[in-house]
Amino acid sequence: MEKRRPLVAEIKRNSLDDGPGIRSVVFFKGCPLSCVWCHNPECIKAGPEIIFRPDPCIGCGECADVCKSGAISSAGPSAIDREKCEVCGECAKECPSGALSLIGKYYEPDELVGALSQDKAFYDNSGGGVTLSGGEPTLAMDYSAEVAQKLKKRGIHVLVETCGDFEWERFEKKLLPHIDRIFVDMKLCDAGLHKKFTDRDNERIKQNIEKLIGLDFPPVLVRVPLIPEITATRENLEAIAAWMKERKLARIALLPYNPLWISKAKGLGKSLEYSRESWMSKEARKEAKEIFSDFEIERDI
Repeated sequence: MEKRRPLVAEIKRNSLDDGPGIRSVVFFKGCPLSCVWCHNPECIKAGPEIIFRPDPCIGCGECADVCKSGAISSAGPSAIDREKCEVCGECAKECPSGALSLIGKYYEPDELVGALSQDKAFYDNSGGGVTLSGGEPTLAMDYSAEVAQKLKKRGIHVLVETCGDFEWERFEKKLLPHIDRIFVDMKLCDAGLHKKFTDRDNERIKQNIEKLIGLDFPPVLVRVPLIPEITATRENLEAIAAWMKERKLARIALLPYNPLWISKAKGLGKSLEYSRESWMSKEARKEAKEIFSDFEIERDI
């Protein structure tokens, strides 16, 4: 087992967007990438975090009263000093409105499997199951493998969503034998641009995708997040399409940009390198779809 105890940011039930059927999605904290547009910014950092949502805040001052580190002053939780914050969670416990929350909870593997198994009837009736996502579930390889194995023993379909930047040998030995399907993101084809916008190049990601498609099982789906002005450029999408055709990959998923992540990032006190508050236009989605007209697109955009 890893020395670090992996934390879960959220368990999302009744999901229809993260694999077939009705699914429960486990969002792990921690990711090797730092995408400037990350739609789950609360999952980038492996450790616990305090998030502030301004709308429910009633300005009662309870958080400042219980903050022993002085990270919350009389100015209120909108001005949390993240350098002083010890992430003890006391402010979230005392917050009567739920404006403050502590993100990051550890579950013993059996505890997590038990919670996920409660919805097995929904999985069975819809062809669904459990999706391990994040963040990056392969950062907690031993833990994810144990959870996946226990789920499989209960007859539950297991899907892994990954950025693809993982150690192949450990993945192949530990996690791969216990999963039914895998989704891998292909964000940027050019290594330099990938490093610029995610903080890492994509050499290992491409190598891992090639290794995955060389397997008889599990089925692999490459997904492309459509980020305006970054990944959704014609040059990048055409390069990805060509790269996939060379490897005889015929299916793809296109994930349109969603600006709702911005409020979460601000609530975590993150500075934004990219901030587009509008959704993708129908024209932009149509153009992206046309570039992949030779592919079977997993879901309509």
